[in-house]
Amino acid sequence: MRSIYRFSSALVLSLAWARCAFAADGVVPDFGVLSLLPPVIAIGLCVVTKEVIPALFVGSWVAGTMLAGWNPVVGFGNAVESLWNGLGDPWGARIVLTCLTMGGLVGVMQVGGGVDAAVRWLSKKISSSRRAMFFTELSGFVIFFEDYVNTAVVGTTMAPVSDRYRVSKEKLSYIVDSTAAPIACIAGISSWVAYMVGQIGMQFNELGIEASAYVTYLKSIPFVIYNVVALALLTYVVLSGRDFGPMLTAERRARKTGKLLREGAQPLSSTDADPDLSPADETPRRVINFVLPLFFLIGTIFSMLVITGGWPNVGLAEAIGEGSSSKALVYGAFGGTFMTIVLYSLQGLAPLSSMFRGFMKGAQSIFVGSLILIFAWGIGSAIKSVGTAGYIVSVAGDILSPGWIPLLTFFVGAVISFCTGTSYGTMGILMPIVVPLVASVSANGGVDPMTHMVPTIGAVFAGAVWGDHCSPISDTTIMSSMFSGADHMDHVNTQAPYAMLAAVGAGAGYVGVAMGLGAPLCLLLAVTVALVSFHVISSPVEDYRPEQAFARSVSTGSAD
Repeated sequence: MRSIYRFSSALVLSLAWARCAFAADGVVPDFGVLSLLPPVIAIGLCVVTKEVIPALFVGSWVAGTMLAGWNPVVGFGNAVESLWNGLGDPWGARIVLTCLTMGGLVGVMQVGGGVDAAVRWLSKKISSSRRAMFFTELSGFVIFFEDYVNTAVVGTTMAPVSDRYRVSKEKLSYIVDSTAAPIACIAGISSWVAYMVGQIGMQFNELGIEASAYVTYLKSIPFVIYNVVALALLTYVVLSGRDFGPMLTAERRARKTGKLLREGAQPLSSTDADPDLSPADETPRRVINFVLPLFFLIGTIFSMLVITGGWPNVGLAEAIGEGSSSKALVYGAFGGTFMTIVLYSLQGLAPLSSMFRGFMKGAQSIFVGSLILIFAWGIGSAIKSVGTAGYIVSVAGDILSPGWIPLLTFFVGAVISFCTGTSYGTMGILMPIVVPLVASVSANGGVDPMTHMVPTIGAVFAGAVWGDHCSPISDTTIMSSMFSGADHMDHVNTQAPYAMLAAVGAGAGYVGVAMGLGAPLCLLLAVTVALVSFHVISSPVEDYRPEQAFARSVSTGSAD
């Protein structure tokens, strides 16, 4: 915190000086490369200080100051205004409300013994940390239709299980994050599809390209190389029991000491040690009391997703794509919580006062993460206002050449998405640029425009997901930390090397595209580069088994 205060003081003085210079000159400057200042400062402070909220606000302050003609006082007001604008937006308000209510639901399930029952039941099916990670990944694959739902459901339900088998919070949040956006983007039917197909269709209509936008999206899936590599790498990591870098340190710490978080970590949610969230000794632990609330939650979310998408007047696939995920989430969270309270009350598992107290404690545990989301949206809006993404595109646009368009598109998309923390915004920025570019290049070369169009569209999606996947100001990255109970910057720092490795593999795949290789060969090349590189630089981590640890502690006369 002290470093942030020192930095902020120096920043105010320098901006005040710049304000004087600006006033004297009387010319409104073109931000140009200075548009990179807000995200670079915010992300840099996040990494250096590990204090996310102050760092995000300082970044917003810088952007607000730039927009105010370098007046730091007005800029401070602009930064504050960006916060209430993000929270006042109906979409943002629904997401925050969903987070708090989901936290409350978990609190109710803990009081009613549902979480404890699930842990005891899964403990009979899962015998090791490796199997716990595999079941977590499998759960992420099952909930493919919405990334927010994925992070919320998988994170909250699998955290108690992974905790028992000494899977570090860093590893859990990595698994949750890696089975969210990467899957939703290439699932074929998900809440992402309507937006992506809409982006393609809009450009096709303007250019007069007579091709199905949805079919083009489906054809582009093999060229969303980063997503495929990230999922393949995750699977290999889980099955091999190997890690590298900061993740290796975190996993060995958890296995050997049982400390799921590093010393001094600040998890975005924590409910384990609160006595108000522990079920009474006489409360029966019934697995059905875990399964039914989960069924209520997912069923309500899915139902509202298709209903808000126009079902039954439109087909199910179209309804999922057109549905409002934010409305479905908040309806599902409230509906699932209400039905869970009724279910527990009918069984007499806990008095209403205890369940309401559990709800409040659960919601409180998620408050810090929700606050970070609000600040992330604030800086996202500020970054958009100063034209950060436009500048990046203008610089990279000058070096695009036909054969390397997909590779360079992936790189530009990754940088934009990392700096802005939004995959949707990156798609909206890049698609109107690269689609006409490919069409023009193809026309000049007398080539079918779809030859380079499909790989380039896939590269847009891949770059958008990569940046969003490992940016500390990404909402899904924050939610993965939140629902897994991880320290946010620990999650970012341990996941980033894996995301970078998958990006290297994806880059090799796009080089294959430039060389004219088919999609299967490009994917094979990309996956091979990533997995072989991982195996070379990684080391094995002990597979923790509670019964073996107990036997070892008995034989050595020590507690494990």
